[in-house]
Amino acid sequence: MSDSKDREDGTAASAADDPVEVRDSGESLEEALAEEERTAILAAEEKLRSVERDLAELKDRHLRKLAELDNIRKRAEREKREHFRVALMDLARDFLPILDNLDRAMAHASPEDRKSHFGQGIGLIRRQLMDLWRRHGLEEVDTNVPFDPNRHEAVSTEATNEVPPNTILEVLQKGYVLDGRLVRPASVKVSVRERESLSERPPDGS
Repeated sequence: MSDSKDREDGTAASAADDPVEVRDSGESLEEALAEEERTAILAAEEKLRSVERDLAELKDRHLRKLAELDNIRKRAEREKREHFRVALMDLARDFLPILDNLDRAMAHASPEDRKSHFGQGIGLIRRQLMDLWRRHGLEEVDTNVPFDPNRHEAVSTEATNEVPPNTILEVLQKGYVLDGRLVRPASVKVSVRERESLSERPPDGS
């Protein structure tokens, strides 16, 4: 028992006497700190790049949302203008018969009636109404041009060789456009070429 105890104590003493070997990596403290600093800088740069990517993605999404909202706003404005134009077009169609009656009244009035205070008052009312509508884009269809089926309606014709065919000879009812859109075509009389009579044709074979 004593021998065993002595052996254990000797082994312990021998282990305690053995020197601890510390290996030197050859790296100085400055180099270790510099390496640690480089590692930290690389990690910070990578983090910064990740943040920049996230920021660029958020900016792109924000710009897309702004563009989408701008398109919605522009579409709403276009629809609003179109609805107003349609409503104004319907109102103009209802108003034109009143304007026609004013024109007929003035056309059938005598020169003395037109020069009277009443006649001048009617003329003034018509001018004011037309000024109001012109501010909203209502204009008369031009009839000082050759017949145009897109803006004129030929309700009668007159055969003549004194003017070229499709010349507007008379305006029976004025036409109007609103912002370039036809509200009502002008009803007109149009010239057509006179046909030669049988007596004026040269004999066959001549």
